[in-house]
Amino acid sequence: MMWFLCGLLLGLLVMSTVLVIRVRVQKTVRHQLLHSMQAVSSGKYDTRMYAEPNHRSQWAVCQQFNEMAEHVEHAFDDMAQERDVLRHVMQNMTTGVVYLKSDGHVQMANQTAERLFRRPSEQWQERDHWTVFHNYSLGTAIDHALLFGAEWTDELLIREGLTVNIRLVPIAINSRTNNRSEHVHDVLMLVNDVSEWRRLERMRSEFVANVSHELKTPIAAIRGFAETLLDGDVDEAARTQFLGTIYEESLRMGNLVSDLLELSKLEATDSHVEPVSVDLAGVVAKALERIQRVAHDKGIAVVLEDVTDVKVWADSDMLLQVFLNLLTNAIHYSPAGGKITVTWDVLVDRVKVHVRDTGIGIPKESLNRVFERFYRVQKDRSRASGGTGLGLAIVKHIVTALGGEVGVESGEGEGSDFWFTLSRLDIHLPHKWHS
Repeated sequence: MMWFLCGLLLGLLVMSTVLVIRVRVQKTVRHQLLHSMQAVSSGKYDTRMYAEPNHRSQWAVCQQFNEMAEHVEHAFDDMAQERDVLRHVMQNMTTGVVYLKSDGHVQMANQTAERLFRRPSEQWQERDHWTVFHNYSLGTAIDHALLFGAEWTDELLIREGLTVNIRLVPIAINSRTNNRSEHVHDVLMLVNDVSEWRRLERMRSEFVANVSHELKTPIAAIRGFAETLLDGDVDEAARTQFLGTIYEESLRMGNLVSDLLELSKLEATDSHVEPVSVDLAGVVAKALERIQRVAHDKGIAVVLEDVTDVKVWADSDMLLQVFLNLLTNAIHYSPAGGKITVTWDVLVDRVKVHVRDTGIGIPKESLNRVFERFYRVQKDRSRASGGTGLGLAIVKHIVTALGGEVGVESGEGEGSDFWFTLSRLDIHLPHKWHS
């Protein structure tokens, strides 16, 4: 009996010891698990649990936790990578992007939006949109999109010279208020600068209007004189005069159409220009030969000053057209007995060409506009000489396509100096360069 009681006590003691050890192990595991979970929740996603060699019961818990922690770590790494890519894409977009939370506060804006609205980043974050965008129409549209999820698109003039297209895209999100699920909206605002498009549209509209106006005058003259001739009640002298006028107006229309086609061709091919080494003096000689007769008939002398032989990087045909247009323009605006001089200055890497005349000159207020299409300093004089108003515009387009600059210096009654620049080539450089 004594031995039985001793064995029973010993068994109870062993069981108690095992139970105590197991409780301590479980307590240790719980403490380690709690500590590890707190570490993960604080952002330490590389936290791992390790079982003691003598406690196999911990292995399953540790393995499950480590698998979970590894999954969380990979998920957050992927999210961080996607966030960085998204941030990089947004910051390099040409479209302005502004994200507004459902409470109307700005959460994020990219650099393009900052540039368009002229506001640094610190003036965006967590600001109510009414304090950021001082525009009633835009503010009202944002509130409407936040409350009702209504899309909105419109163009706004933010400041002088800057017109933007703004699109509001509502994003429905779930929100819980008083244990009740509600649908609210964040708003993504996309902003695109359309100033250049609108400017080009205005230019296109003005161009069509100008062409129509320029064609209307000769057409009306041709029609009027033709109707008079058809009536038959004109003498021979008047008949000859009317036919001469019809012929001159038809030439003017032909010149206008030719210049329009030339300008259109230049605009379509200027990116494919292949400049080569061109002898500048040789091109000028060809131009002088072609206009010499016209200049002689008007009693105007055209001379090439003593200049240095130089080669330029250009297209010979296009360069010839530049000289012909500038010389013809100078002849039209120079009186009989005038003089036109062609010369150039050889600079370090450029050649500056001058076409100077002793003509009527250009008023100061017109100097910045003479290269515009259809702009004429003296409209009646230009039309009488057969000018189309496109010659100087063609000059500017060609010189720009060749990588040069163009300008004019003049005073009313003092003559004009039209100049342009070209890249200079050394005689030792290859004959042909590819653009």
